[in-house]
Amino acid sequence: MKDLFLTLILLISGMTGLYAQDSLPVPAEKLKTWCYFLASDEMKGRKNGSPEMKIAANYIASVFKDAGLKPFSAATGYFQEYTTPGRNLDTLAERNVIGMIEGSDPVLKNEWIVLSAHFDHIGIRQPVNGDSIYNGADDNASGTVTLMALAKVFGGMEVKPKRSIIFAAFSGEEMGMRGSRWFVAHSPIALDQIKLDINFEMEGECATLGKNKYILTGDLFTDFDDLLDSYNKNTSWECANVYKTPPGVFQASDNAAFAVKREGDKLILNIPAFTLVTTDDMSVIHKVTDEPQRLDYDNMASLVGYLRGLVIFLAADPLNIHWDQEAFDQFYQKK
Repeated sequence: MKDLFLTLILLISGMTGLYAQDSLPVPAEKLKTWCYFLASDEMKGRKNGSPEMKIAANYIASVFKDAGLKPFSAATGYFQEYTTPGRNLDTLAERNVIGMIEGSDPVLKNEWIVLSAHFDHIGIRQPVNGDSIYNGADDNASGTVTLMALAKVFGGMEVKPKRSIIFAAFSGEEMGMRGSRWFVAHSPIALDQIKLDINFEMEGECATLGKNKYILTGDLFTDFDDLLDSYNKNTSWECANVYKTPPGVFQASDNAAFAVKREGDKLILNIPAFTLVTTDDMSVIHKVTDEPQRLDYDNMASLVGYLRGLVIFLAADPLNIHWDQEAFDQFYQKK
């Protein structure tokens, strides 16, 4: 019955699994161009508070605008601006880049799916073999480019997905998810209207996990992976269930700002929010070797095609996603 319901949803939404896996809505060369720009030496590692972060924000906003996304604010356009303490007792001015599309269903359009990625990195540090620029290609120009591609795809659709979608490029992740935490604390919509956040991080390297595979962080604490497994039967992609990446990465990216809230001394699972990762190699994080030539842009293009179908499906699904608070508590008590 569950598989029958899934098939009906796919047909109603106008997106079959075959269409999702075989169509490449954004060419690999376009993804490569975007990624090489964001992770170029000229961007100096996209450190928070730097002029290069403003350049990156404007670059992302221009893609959102060209895609036809609605701006976050009439006053500030696509930018959600905030200040945050720096590491040198200074104050940094930063901004998230936010675009929106309204859903096509008269009822479900009042509910939202957030698609997110962080675009900051760690800047210039001690040189290694003469290289001091930490380009942050996989971490996280690749996730940002995935988000930009999906903005282009959904912005160009004549018939939008049933639920409304927020496209959020966050700054401040490398300083403790400050951009995403600011967004959650100052959300343009009521938080109870956000049904899901899918966060994109490290979508470029895939040799360690294998093509057409991804890790869903937080899979130990939810049944969302079961929904994905059912959907994936109609695609060439799969959610990996065997990998080396530690489960603790669930709280290491911007999904945590949505997924976990503190009540007193207890951490409570909140909005369903997960990070999607195509690598099983965390050894290059914050290394000078994280350069754009390492990434597999064909696999990234295939991922964008897959995500197009997946998001359309999720925008029509009841999204009865459950957390396992007990499993979450037990895991973090052992740490």
